[in-house]
Amino acid sequence: MRIVTYSIFYFLIAFSVVSCMNPHAGTTADASKTIKITENKVMGTYKGELPCTDCEAITTMLSLNDDQEYVLEYVYVGKSPEAFSKTGKWTLENGELDLSGLDYKYKVEAKQLRQLDLSGKEIVGELADRYVLKRF
Repeated sequence: MRIVTYSIFYFLIAFSVVSCMNPHAGTTADASKTIKITENKVMGTYKGELPCTDCEAITTMLSLNDDQEYVLEYVYVGKSPEAFSKTGKWTLENGELDLSGLDYKYKVEAKQLRQLDLSGKEIVGELADRYVLKRF
């Protein structure tokens, strides 16, 4: 009878130890939602209406081509109907898009690009949501 009692006791201890183990220890919710951003996922055309201090808005269209070339076109709405454009190479590193010839970068998000300030940080304030180019 003691053998049965001891066996049950050891079984319960072993079960308690195993059930307390957490295979997800050390991970966070953000880590499980991370999506690897690749150049193939970023390529495409993005458009948005960026804030402007001396016009209504800056209509902006950015095309990222598979040959690592970009075309950035923008029009100052309410100021000039003339379209301006820049071209160059683009690179992707750590979820940030760098366009050669520009002083700022874009943070790559799901189906959109968020313009960063000149120090590489997200723009904050009441106009922050307008510094976004949406993929179409």
